[in-house]
Amino acid sequence: MTTVPSVDATKTNGTDLTQHDLFAATNRAYDMVFKGTVDFFVIKAAKDLGLFDLLASAPRTLADLATLTETVPPRLEKFLITMEQIGLVTRQGDAWQLTPFADQFFADPERHRNMTMVPFVDYIADLIENYYLRLADVVRGKVDFTSIVPHPPRTREDSLFYETLHRSNIQLFTELLIKRARLADVQTLIDVGGGIGDIAAALCEAFPQLKVTLINLPSALDLVRENVAAKGLADRITPVAVDMYREPYPPGDAVLFSRILYPMNAQFCTMLLRKAYDALPSGGRVLILDMVISDPNHPNYDYLTHYLCAIGMSFSVLEFKDHAIYPDLLRQVGFTDVTLDEGYEHVLYQAVKP
Repeated sequence: MTTVPSVDATKTNGTDLTQHDLFAATNRAYDMVFKGTVDFFVIKAAKDLGLFDLLASAPRTLADLATLTETVPPRLEKFLITMEQIGLVTRQGDAWQLTPFADQFFADPERHRNMTMVPFVDYIADLIENYYLRLADVVRGKVDFTSIVPHPPRTREDSLFYETLHRSNIQLFTELLIKRARLADVQTLIDVGGGIGDIAAALCEAFPQLKVTLINLPSALDLVRENVAAKGLADRITPVAVDMYREPYPPGDAVLFSRILYPMNAQFCTMLLRKAYDALPSGGRVLILDMVISDPNHPNYDYLTHYLCAIGMSFSVLEFKDHAIYPDLLRQVGFTDVTLDEGYEHVLYQAVKP
């Protein structure tokens, strides 16, 4: 469906629609039912067959791929043609190869550590099988959400699962933070819920004077230590176990909430901002980096995957809130000089403790 017939209007259920509007709505409906289904399950099957890894190393013929994947050649050819149609592979003569897009997001996740979708594929497939396909019964109250891996994580393996997911799509908004964060005069930064330390490391590389105290759960601290040591930053990034909801934050010149507050209601946000305020000296700075989740013209499907899980929870702080509430919340806590930067569908608020 690529062209619009030259018909002025049509009537559907008593409502006049221009043909252009009806065509756009039809495309949207088709995407909802067909596109997401084809895209995801082809990606999942290609991963399970090892096609992304095989084609990342070199272009390969159909016969070669069929042998290596133990597949039926005519069936594999149809599957590769489908991959070609959705932009994952191309053909050069009798050889198949990955597109740059597929190479970036679905092959060699260690090479694309902070911009890859590989860790999400099996995670979403499990959610589909064990939760999303039962969503009607979830809404009826007959099924509850159960995490694939315990949350909050209790063991190193639990934390590795979550930290691998959380670090896998941070590259672009980290650039926004580096370019816009006013940290040139900051000596000590408290990174609340700072993950495995990739964002803290990027900030340390951008601001040579900076030292970071990174707050995380006990089960994640060794992962953080190993990661920052591998980056040569063990002397500048110190992970500590602090309950960010109940315990006071360590003192510092700045406090960073990087994609921590966006799903929380105003009450929880205010509580955490007060903890930041108490940890700062006069002139100290708070930074809030958040996903935009409330744009009515652009649904945030990253957030929606988690929000759907909250339907099946007896208690959750997840909600939809407009990031525009932050200036008022910051001022209510006592912060001044509130500023806003935007980019990559994220917002960065900064404010100062007088």
